Amino acid sequence: MRASPEQLASAVQALLKQSELSPEDTERRIAEAFDVDRWRRLAPFASIGGDGGGDDDPAHLSDVDAAREKRRLDSEGYFRLAQVFAPARIARMRRIVEAVRADGWPVAFAFVFDEFWSIARSPRVASFLESAVGEGYLQNTVVWAHWVAGERRVAGWSPHDDYREGGDAFLSAWIPLSDATVENGCMFLLPARVSREISDAIDTDTPLSPRVVRAALQDVIALPAAAGAMIGWRGNILHWGGANAGGAEPRLSLALEFRSRGVRPSKFERPLIDPRAALPSFRLRLFAITKALREYIKFEPLLLRYLPLAERIFAETSDASAAVSNPPPAS
Repeated sequence: MRASPEQLASAVQALLKQSELSPEDTERRIAEAFDVDRWRRLAPFASIGGDGGGDDDPAHLSDVDAAREKRRLDSEGYFRLAQVFAPARIARMRRIVEAVRADGWPVAFAFVFDEFWSIARSPRVASFLESAVGEGYLQNTVVWAHWVAGERRVAGWSPHDDYREGGDAFLSAWIPLSDATVENGCMFLLPARVSREISDAIDTDTPLSPRVVRAALQDVIALPAAAGAMIGWRGNILHWGGANAGGAEPRLSLALEFRSRGVRPSKFERPLIDPRAALPSFRLRLFAITKALREYIKFEPLLLRYLPLAERIFAETSDASAAVSNPPPAS
């Protein structure tokens, strides 16, 4: 007898539950997570605890490119900037992700390192972000790192939008640490003029007419991006990671989110941080990582094995979130 979809889903959930870290492994991992020196030994070429002020590998972004992509962002809801970050910096960040993964951690724990918080603070990048979300813009504490295996049909996250009601006050930025190609599953999106209708239909499980489906398929935009590029979109843009079509290289990337000062953030975004101030504390970094891990199991079910670990670290670092005093609205 063939199992129903519900029975298959239940069986998969049970198997994932069985794969959870043991209580002993969870306790060990918790101790390791809070051990700053252990992280430093894991990636001695990286930094934890810097001020984020200096940048030995500054970003490169011409006024012409910035203006062109700001116009695209205004009209289509997304931007694509080629080779913004220095190859040496991107290679170092890729090594961090590889070291974190090899040590058995979800790759989002790369955000314990300074490099993942300081990358968008270069003056040229900051200037572009300011043009996109306004003077005095802030970064929220929703961060993530992606590792999509270099195996056929393995895919990134399914179609979704990040913050549908964010309007022009919200921007997601996505930075590849390896070349993202059509073959290994680059990002795809629907431009602003069609994203909302498709997103609403997905959320409400509403059938779409063949005419709408055909038009949407022709509107899909592929965003292949070399390591060190920066692409991004408004919160209402439907986007997803493509399926690997035969590429042998894994796809590595990180994601950040920014918003206008003086606009009330969602609960999930809080606390906000000022990109002109010191880098977040180590405990706040752990809070941000585990906050996202708890939420993003819906996209990466294999993360379920780390849920007890994430819940414990999230609870133990909530004081770091509460201690952040968000800047007042711009005058």
